[in-house]
Amino acid sequence: MPGEANVSEIIPEKIDGIPLYLIATTIAGQIKKKRESVFQITVERKFFHGYTIIVETRDEYALRVKQEAPAHTEGDGHG
Repeated sequence: MPGEANVSEIIPEKIDGIPLYLIATTIAGQIKKKRESVFQITVERKFFHGYTIIVETRDEYALRVKQEAPAHTEGDGHG
């Protein structure tokens, strides 16, 4: 239906191969693009001084957490 987000359309923004000196500029650009919907920003160091930046909105984060394995509840597998 129109107005509903398709699950395949909700993917976080992932930017690979960013050098250290461009991290702040790249993050600022993503914040300007997504505005108040930014929920989480992750920066990971990769090979040869390149970094990966992942920018998630609240909806993208909730979908990712829902897809991950659920946490153990009390009494599960404890002897």
